[in-house]
Amino acid sequence: MPGKHSHHQKYITIPIAAITLLVLIIGVGGYLFYKNFKELNLTKIELANTKSNLAQSEANAKKLSEDLDIERYINSTFSRQISEIAGTVGKLDQLSKTDKELLQKYSKVYFLNENYVPENLTDILPDYLYDKSKQTKMHAKVLPFLKSMIVAAKADGINLEIISAYRSFGQQIALKDNYTVVYGSGANTFSADQGYSEHQLGTTIDFTTAELGSNYSVFEKSDAYNWLLKNAYKYGFILSYQKGNAYYEFEPWHWRFIGRSLADMLRQENKIFYNVDQRTIDNYLIKIFD
Repeated sequence: MPGKHSHHQKYITIPIAAITLLVLIIGVGGYLFYKNFKELNLTKIELANTKSNLAQSEANAKKLSEDLDIERYINSTFSRQISEIAGTVGKLDQLSKTDKELLQKYSKVYFLNENYVPENLTDILPDYLYDKSKQTKMHAKVLPFLKSMIVAAKADGINLEIISAYRSFGQQIALKDNYTVVYGSGANTFSADQGYSEHQLGTTIDFTTAELGSNYSVFEKSDAYNWLLKNAYKYGFILSYQKGNAYYEFEPWHWRFIGRSLADMLRQENKIFYNVDQRTIDNYLIKIFD
């Protein structure tokens, strides 16, 4: 019996220790699991918060980008409008300083009064004149175009010379009176009355050559005339009175400066200056000295 009892007591002690160890293991494991679970939940919450914050930041960034695009568009629009306004003001200012008479159709159409004098007259160098001793003036802003044309013609073997340029109201009266004495009423077919002459603008030239002199009647057959027909537009000059015009007899020597843009348009569209509506012509005034 005593031996039995002792064996039974040993049998009971082992399971209690195991249970205690098991409980301890479960407790520690449960604690660790709980701790890890809690940390995991906290991590998930932090991750969710981070995602939320990131999404909010992205939304804010997108909104800022959209706002920036709107601001840029507004600034660009304002800048363009300001530029357009400045350009318009500049053009209006330029137009206000450009003599509107320079593109008017004067031959028996518009009238220049006796007080009209071009804004800036200058002497033409004797080298370009047929009569070297005769003081001859023209519009100062047209002179560079005229010089370029004469130089270009000379390079092609054509020696253009100027026989007449600016004539005042009074000079035109004297000239017309002389023609009337010689030709009577026939003078009206080739000579303008005072106030209707393109020469008063200071932008019109009568050409000749050393060989032809004042013999206008043969200028049409000259190489100089043919050269002008092909090239004068490049320098802003046009033939005012073509064959069959409604104003004066054909004048192959008489060339008027109207600016390169308008001269080129007339050439491309095969139009005659005096047949174009004045409102269309006036649109080229701002470009006349370009």
